[in-house]
Order: sequence, then C-alpha cells, then structure tokens
Amino acid sequence: MSKLVVGEIENAAGANPYSITLKTKVDSTSGTAIDFTSIPASCTRIIFCMNDVSTNSNSDYRVQLGDSGGFETSGYLDSAQTGTTAELSTAAFQLTTSIGSGETWSGQLTLCLLDSGTNHWSGSHCFGRGDSGSTTVGAGSKALSGTLTQLRFTTVSGDTFDAGDVNIQFQ
Repeated sequence: MSKLVVGEIENAAGANPYSITLKTKVDSTSGTAIDFTSIPASCTRIIFCMNDVSTNSNSDYRVQLGDSGGFETSGYLDSAQTGTTAELSTAAFQLTTSIGSGETWSGQLTLCLLDSGTNHWSGSHCFGRGDSGSTTVGAGSKALSGTLTQLRFTTVSGDTFDAGDVNIQFQ
C-alpha cells in the first residue's frame, strides 16, 4: 500500500519515483567540450541547463548523447530556429543558430526516453541570448545503439568556452 507524506511521495517499496538528481555545476570557462558521465541506466528524463555561456568564436552550441560505446555523432533528427533562420542537424541536438563570439546564451534542453527497447530519446530546447533578446527554439530525436550513460555539451566547430556554467539533472 502506498502512503503519502507531506513534502514527499513514496511508493510501496519506499522509493520516491519522482526523485530528481542534480549533478555538480560545471564552469564553462575553458575547454571545447563538457561531459556528464555516470548517468544511471534507469534514467528516463534529463534536463541540460546552461547560464550565460559564451565561446571565443562563432560556432553553435550542441549536445550529443552517448552510451557505453561512446558519444554518437550521427542519426539525430533535430531542428533549431532563431527568427527566420532554421538549421537541421543530424550530428547532435543543435541548441543555437548563427551565434557570434562573446554572445552569452542561457536556457535548457529537456530529453525524454520515448522507447526503452530502442533507446529512443526525444527532446525540445529553448535558449535565449542575454545581451540581445534573440531566442532559439527547437526539437528533435535520437535512437542510441545502447542505454544512455553520458551527455556531451560542445560546439559545432570545437570553439573554446570562455564564460558561464552548465549542469544536468535527471530522473
């Protein structure tokens, strides 16, 4: 029998089915990629967040998913749009379009497991440029070759991060 405790939800086994794990925030002030590893096999939802991130050049931001075999760089079906500029990506969840050096961007990508049998994930994203009011929105999907265990934040051309911070939470 399930019981309800104020401020906490428990199932018959005593575990909270809505428990959210927040990883440790990472400063995005150097390097060309930030990897989040050790995502548990039971994960069905991931939220990637970034705050005031910028790079030293003009390469768009993206997120790639990975399993025990590494990060997957093909097979994505993703579209991102800023104003009238739309871009399709098969290499990642592309989070921005046509950014410039030093622009600061914030927002989130929400990923949900669509089918555990095929390791198929769907996602939607919304990011805004803090210094201009520009907004990029998009959505996509990706079927992995195995169970998701890691997530990589990087850029299309390998630019170096020079400001901001990023994190993920999952359940």
